Amino acid sequence: MTTLREVLKKNNVAKFLVNTVRFLKAVRVYNATGVTPEYGYNSARYLYFATNKLSHKLFAAAQNFADRKNRVTISNPVGILGDMSTANLKNFMQNLREDGFHRFGQLLPPDMCDDLLHFALTTPAKPRIARFEGKIVYDRNNLVANLYDFDAQSLLENRSVQRIITDESLLSVAHEFLGPSVRLQNVSMWWSNADFHNVSKDTAAQMYHVDMDTIRWLNFFFYLVDVDTHNGYLVDVDTHNGPHVYIRRSHRQAPKSVYRDYRIPDEEIAQVFAPEDIVELTGPRGTILAVDTLGLHKGKALERGERLMLTVRFAVNNFGAGAPSKVQINEKFSPEFLAKIDQNPSVYRRGYF
Repeated sequence: MTTLREVLKKNNVAKFLVNTVRFLKAVRVYNATGVTPEYGYNSARYLYFATNKLSHKLFAAAQNFADRKNRVTISNPVGILGDMSTANLKNFMQNLREDGFHRFGQLLPPDMCDDLLHFALTTPAKPRIARFEGKIVYDRNNLVANLYDFDAQSLLENRSVQRIITDESLLSVAHEFLGPSVRLQNVSMWWSNADFHNVSKDTAAQMYHVDMDTIRWLNFFFYLVDVDTHNGYLVDVDTHNGPHVYIRRSHRQAPKSVYRDYRIPDEEIAQVFAPEDIVELTGPRGTILAVDTLGLHKGKALERGERLMLTVRFAVNNFGAGAPSKVQINEKFSPEFLAKIDQNPSVYRRGYF
């Protein structure tokens, strides 16, 4: 007797229809419960590539239509990104939509970098290694993994993180890019280190890939240590401690041979993209990037040294993998911070808070 699995392997039309039904069912479950079934997440990934991105565009448009009455309040769009008022915002959006990434000219203030570095050297983190229980403080002289992840509760209790996620210049960009459905979807920070060996580049996201955690999003990356910089400019030589690497314009157009699900080896990328389109985004401590990670990208494998990175992601909803879980509000959340998130509940009160 022929099984459904066997039919789906041989019949692409049947595979498409089954995944469409599963995806729509999962959307109903998500809308009712806020939880995405695993089958729905897998079907969403399949449909994204099968429809040449159309499925996600439609879902994002439907979410923005449903949330069209949301009001995002931005009193002063000047902050850690600089002045993100109308004219500057328009120029930024043009760069982001054209290339898929933007490196801001303004750096995260030194006091915030210092605070986050101190946090990262004193707060227990989870080594990204199988079967490791618990958390430990990162010790560059006694490594047990090449990646250490900080949990959301600890991160969001940090005052500098609170300042960043409620910064109105950041929110201005996210709102302009995503529309009225914009919400804080993920905050993460991790250490990467070159001195721990036997590393899986796949697990460490050090092979080219397209992010598919949710439906539509924008990532902000903050370098909290120098990442291969020379006088603060982008360089393409001796990039040894893990710059973010992005294929320029691949969020808009890329051959299907490499624009596919899962990881893509460097050799395949080199065969279809010009060297000048493979951009290694370097910069000094405090560098801020905005990246549409629907484009092909990776973290370059560290050859020596270490890297500390903070990522803030805004999205149109929490459908998919890695949806935020509620954090416990305590005395480490200042009244000023709580007032800011209450000023924009549709952005902040539909995830961590």
